[in-house]
Amino acid sequence: MLTLLARILKVLNSEASPWQIGWGIGLGLLAGLLPFGLLTLLILLLVCLLTVNLATFLLVWGLCSGLMFIFGDALESLTWQYAQHPALLQLLAKSETLQLFHLHHTLVLGAFVLGILLLLPVAWLGTILVKQYRGRVMSKLQQWKVVQMLKASKLVQLYENLN
Repeated sequence: MLTLLARILKVLNSEASPWQIGWGIGLGLLAGLLPFGLLTLLILLLVCLLTVNLATFLLVWGLCSGLMFIFGDALESLTWQYAQHPALLQLLAKSETLQLFHLHHTLVLGAFVLGILLLLPVAWLGTILVKQYRGRVMSKLQQWKVVQMLKASKLVQLYENLN
């Protein structure tokens, strides 16, 4: 738990732009909601091509994958109710592209739709929260004597050099 907190603080205090961290959160959420497959690999490719914070992406991906074990059944049953529309069933049955991405499975379809709906608001909210943290909290933490003493210690400098 402490290493997770340390990684989050390291990303928040890094030189990465708030947008890189925000998009890392949004795309990590999208990848974490989806079962591993071709869609997840395309998201991973997108993360590698864009300047998204990879540490944030991987952290959020792992956390959201764990949440899908809890909420996956509810999401699948909700999607099943909407997937019974005849036009959607016909589209899903005939389209080879959608079958290639496994969007004919109700869990994948529901997770993809939910992830796409949440992508922009989560990325925007993550960006705003990083800016707020850096503007208000980080500057005040840097002024604390305890933090200044810890930063000056040889052990912390050695740890930072190893990373």
